[in-house]
Amino acid sequence: MDILDLERTVRPEWWLKQMKECDWIAGQFLYTLLKEERFHRLYGEKAQVLILADGPKLAAFCTYAEKDDIPETELTPWMGFVYTYPDYRGRRLMGKLISKVKELARDDGYEALWISTEETGLYEKYGAEYVTAIKDRRGGDSRVYRMDTYGFHGHETADVKARTGEYPGIVTPKDLYRALWPLWTRETCTPRMREDWTEENRTLGQCSITAFLVQDIFGGRVWGIPQEDGGWHCYNAVGDCVFDLTSEQFGDRKLDYALRHEQLRHDHFMKPGKRDRYEALKEALKREQGE
Repeated sequence: MDILDLERTVRPEWWLKQMKECDWIAGQFLYTLLKEERFHRLYGEKAQVLILADGPKLAAFCTYAEKDDIPETELTPWMGFVYTYPDYRGRRLMGKLISKVKELARDDGYEALWISTEETGLYEKYGAEYVTAIKDRRGGDSRVYRMDTYGFHGHETADVKARTGEYPGIVTPKDLYRALWPLWTRETCTPRMREDWTEENRTLGQCSITAFLVQDIFGGRVWGIPQEDGGWHCYNAVGDCVFDLTSEQFGDRKLDYALRHEQLRHDHFMKPGKRDRYEALKEALKREQGE
């Protein structure tokens, strides 16, 4: 399945026709706004309608916009109009859209995005935190959620500076996380986990090669948390700043970062293929940074 910007597709009318046929009144309202060219007037000039396309079929859609149905607020950006068609429900496809919206928000410089909804217990599954209830344009109470666009452990304080100019666009760990997000692939994932790797769970099986790349750029030490399978989950500490760019692969599971067993690249790179994966990720980052 592919996530597309509806207004930039070759045949937007094809997708609009399917949107019109959805059984959700808000989806039909979005269709009307787009047909009448009122969407950007209400939600911002840079607002996007993202569609999840399963070949020629519309599986799900949402919006990423500066504004939502909450008037007179400085909160921005917003994810809205989130809908999955009946034939595609139960596959956690909303997670694909959330992942894309978070990526767009990060690229736009935001550390959080907002969701206005009447639903309870839905967005919490994807890491959203309920903040408050605010009156919407219709005068009803809308539940407002906050979702961090950076989900890795320690992102709040990961402000150490790069010690090398080898990667011009990388100044902080957050910059590196943004740059690595599209570069973490099934090929850079450890072979034993590749079957479970997905675009929504990009950090799966990437911990050691990422941690040593972090060390190249920011210095510090690589530590490991012992895992049940006898392996180690690697993370970084630069002075007092502890962060783990690949922690999202564990979902709601809490890791004990007080467990500090130093990890040496010499030992890790003796394992078949690990150095090759590290070098592949490093070279991809250099290409992405224009080296």
